[in-house]
Amino acid sequence: MPKAPRTFRDSTSALTGAHLRSLSPARSRSLSCLLGVAGLVGFSGLLGCRHSQSEVGRPEASLSASADAQSSFRNLRAAWFAGSTNERRKLEPELRRFLARFPNEEPSDMVRVLLAFDCVSRGSLQEARVLIAQVRVSVGAVHDFARVAEAYALLRESKPDAAWSVLEPLAGKIVDSDERLVFSDLRLRAAASAKSFTNAAHAAVELLSEAPSDGRATLEELVRDQFQPARKADLVDALASLERGPADESQNAQVREWLRKLLRERLVAIAVREKDAALARSLLDTAPAALRASATGSALVGIASGVQSRPLISGRAIGVALSLGTAEVRRRSASLAAGLARGLRAPASPASPASPASPATTEVQLITQDDGGDSTGTLEALRELASEGATILVAGFDGKSADAAAQFAEENAIPVLLVYPPETWVGALSSAFVLGESPSSEQAALDAELSRRGLQRIARVGRLGEACDGIAETAGGSRFSVQQWQRNRVSAVLVLGSAACASDVAHDLRGVPAFAPELALGLEAAEFVFASDTRGARFALGAGSFPSPVRSGSEDNPALPALDWYEALGHDAALLAKGALEGFPSGRVDEEHAVHELHARAQAALARVQVPLWTSDARGFSKGQTLSRTLTIVSPPKAKKLP
Repeated sequence: MPKAPRTFRDSTSALTGAHLRSLSPARSRSLSCLLGVAGLVGFSGLLGCRHSQSEVGRPEASLSASADAQSSFRNLRAAWFAGSTNERRKLEPELRRFLARFPNEEPSDMVRVLLAFDCVSRGSLQEARVLIAQVRVSVGAVHDFARVAEAYALLRESKPDAAWSVLEPLAGKIVDSDERLVFSDLRLRAAASAKSFTNAAHAAVELLSEAPSDGRATLEELVRDQFQPARKADLVDALASLERGPADESQNAQVREWLRKLLRERLVAIAVREKDAALARSLLDTAPAALRASATGSALVGIASGVQSRPLISGRAIGVALSLGTAEVRRRSASLAAGLARGLRAPASPASPASPASPATTEVQLITQDDGGDSTGTLEALRELASEGATILVAGFDGKSADAAAQFAEENAIPVLLVYPPETWVGALSSAFVLGESPSSEQAALDAELSRRGLQRIARVGRLGEACDGIAETAGGSRFSVQQWQRNRVSAVLVLGSAACASDVAHDLRGVPAFAPELALGLEAAEFVFASDTRGARFALGAGSFPSPVRSGSEDNPALPALDWYEALGHDAALLAKGALEGFPSGRVDEEHAVHELHARAQAALARVQVPLWTSDARGFSKGQTLSRTLTIVSPPKAKKLP
C-alpha cells in the first residue's frame, strides 16, 4: 500500500494509519491515491483513482498530435492522477523522456504542468516556474491548470493571499474532474492559510460536493484539520456565511449541513469552555432541536442565562493566572507575583535595577486566580479574571499553559501577557504578547559561548538534562552525577534550572576534590553568577539590566532589583500594563460593546507603550508582539576561589 505523503503542515499524516488499515485492499488503494500532489494538494488523486482506467480510452481534444504521443500521454496522465506522491515522483523520468521525444506536441503542455507540480512538491520552485512559463497560452484548459500549479508554488512559499488571488478567477473554469479536485483542494488550503475562513467554508463545500462517496470521510478529516486553527470570531463568521447562503439541493445541501454541524460543535465547545454567555445565546438562537435537548444544550442554556460569566472592566486592573502545577511552575508563579507587586508600587518612571527609587501610590489593582494545579485550568482562571474586571491578563508559566493563554487571548480579543513563549502555537498573535524569552534562543546563546570558550564536554542539568529535584541515593550523598562527570572529564556544567538548582550543583561539586568544571547558567539561574560560595569559573546569560549584583537587603525597600528572572519579568509586566492602562476609566464598565472597545484599546496601547525595563534594552513590544532582547554573557567581576 502506498505510503501517505507528508504535507507542509503534516495535516494528512494521521489519516494514513487507522483509516486505511480499516479498509479493504481495493478501497485502501483508492484512498492512498487521495494523498496526492506532494502532500499539499493532498487529495488530488481521488477522481483519478476512481476513473483513471475508464478514462484511458477517452479521446483527446488535439487531432494534430501523433498517435504515439497521444497513447503515451494517456497512460502517463492516468498514472499520475491515480498515483501516490512516491509513485508520481517515479514517473518523473518518463515525463521528461516524453518531453524530449515530443517537445512540440499538444500533450507536452500538460506533461510540463504535471512535472511542475512534482517540482513544487519537492521544493524546486524555480524549475517549476520555468516549466509553467513554457506552457503555450493558446491552450486554454491546460493553461488554466498551469495557473493552479503556480498557486501551489505560492502556497509553498507561504503566500496564501497571492495563491488565493490566482485561484479565485479560475472558479468554474476547471472542467476536468481530476484537475478540479486539485483546484478545489488548493482553494481550501489557501483560504485557511490566509485565515479567511469564510472563503474556506465555501471552498470546503465545493471540495466535499465533488468527492466520490468512498473518499468522503478522508476529505472530511482534511476539512477538520484546515479549520483547527480558526479563532472563535473566524468560526462565527464562517457559520454565519453558511447560514446566509442560498438553499441548496441534494448533495450540496448535505455537505453544507455537515460543515455547519462541524462549525457549530467547535463553537459550542468554546462557549462551554469559556463560559461565553453571548456566544451561548447566539448558538441557542439558531440551534437545531437535537442540540437544545442534549446535555450540551442544557449547559449552553445555563451559560446563556448567567450574568457573571461576561467580561467586564473594573477600574484599572491587571489579572494574573497563577499556576499550581509542578514545583517549577509554582516557583515561577510566586516570583512573578512578587515582581508584579513590586512593579505596581514603582513610580511612573522607574529607576534602573541598581538604583533605589521611592515607592509610589498604587494606581493599578492586581487580581489573582490559580489554575487549580491543572494545565486545563488556565482557561478557566483567565475567564474568571476577565469576569472580575481585569483589563490586561498575565499567564503562561510553561509552554502548554502559554498555548492555552494565547488561545484565550486570540479567541476573546482580550490582551494577555505570556510569561513563557507558546509551545505549539503557530498562528499570528494579535491579542497575546510574548514577554518571556524563547528557550531555543537561550540554548543557542549558551552553546555559542561554551563553544567560544573551547568547552567541549558538557553536563546538562535542568531542561533536557538531569532533573534539579533529584534525590541523593544515600544520605549525605550527591544529588547529581558529579563522580560520573569527573570520569567523563566534563569541562562545563550547564544549568537550565533555578539559582537554587545551581547552588545544589555547586555544593555537590565541592565534594569532589580537584574537579571544578565551569558553570554555565541560564536565565533562571543567572543570579547565582554573583554567588560567593562556589569555586571555579562561571558565567550566566543576561538581558537588559538583569542580572544585577545588587541584592535586596530588606523587604521594606521594593525599589531594589529583582532577585530572579521571573520576578524581573513580573516587574516589567507591571510597568508595561500600567503604561497601557494610563488614562483608562477608574470605575466599572459592564456594557458589552464598551468592554470590547476598552479591551481593544488596551491591546493597541500595549503594542505601542514605551517604558524602561529590567529584562530588555527595548522599551516595549516589537512588531511580532514579542519583547525583543539581546542576550549577553555576564561573569562575576572577581570569582572567588574557594579552597
